[in-house]
Amino acid sequence: MTGAEICVSLRGHSVGDMIRDASRATAAGADLVEVRFDNLYVNRIEVDPIVFKNAAGEESVEKQPPIMENRPIEEIEVESSIQSLKDGIQIPVIFACRSTSEGGFFHGEESVRTSILKNAIESGVTWIDLEISIDSKARKALVKACGDGTSIIASAHLPAASSADEITDFVNTNSDAGAIIKCCYTNVDHSRSLHIFEAAYALSESETNVALMGQGPGGDWTRIHAPLLKQALVYTTLDRDYSLVKQGRVNITDLRTAWSVLEYE
Repeated sequence: MTGAEICVSLRGHSVGDMIRDASRATAAGADLVEVRFDNLYVNRIEVDPIVFKNAAGEESVEKQPPIMENRPIEEIEVESSIQSLKDGIQIPVIFACRSTSEGGFFHGEESVRTSILKNAIESGVTWIDLEISIDSKARKALVKACGDGTSIIASAHLPAASSADEITDFVNTNSDAGAIIKCCYTNVDHSRSLHIFEAAYALSESETNVALMGQGPGGDWTRIHAPLLKQALVYTTLDRDYSLVKQGRVNITDLRTAWSVLEYE
């Protein structure tokens, strides 16, 4: 039944860490991996958890988010980094360089970011993630550079939708922007996540390939039921954390297990 491909988003903040993550993703059965090139532009600094004691002397631990420290843009050697990733990753790659405005870590000029995307296309990457929000002239140039060699994921990171129709209208309006239309809705709760699920179901018989998901409780419903909803692509992680469900994310192994239990594969 499953026609959805599984993509693991690589977590590393160095080329070496990304390559090691890609090997783990390959072993876990990923069809492809997402290289978040913008991750290279920050250093991840872990913060010790805070330990609290209640009146009875019982301890509880509160995990703290990491600090993301910006690295100088010019510190990253773009061409050699892309080549190293190309040499070190053996399965198809979705190349993304997400700006801060779209929830990523690239904090430089937009012209520099688009030149990085162009470098990736010229390297022969299998997939390129081009946000729908990119300036139309710059985006047309990138699309042209893709030719027949690189497929496009047209992505958008949007506030939680107020209805399923809002989502389907957005997808239909932008259906020609790429081979797959990826929409990730932020700060969703269960009711807003239901809108995403309803939209995915409504689009399941459409000719447009979609990957719909949410960040927040219930945001993983479309990932877990992607084969039923005929989603083209599912984004997963290698992370194993109790908070994944609250974030709307899913571990690749857990997803494979869920699909087996639900007889999706």
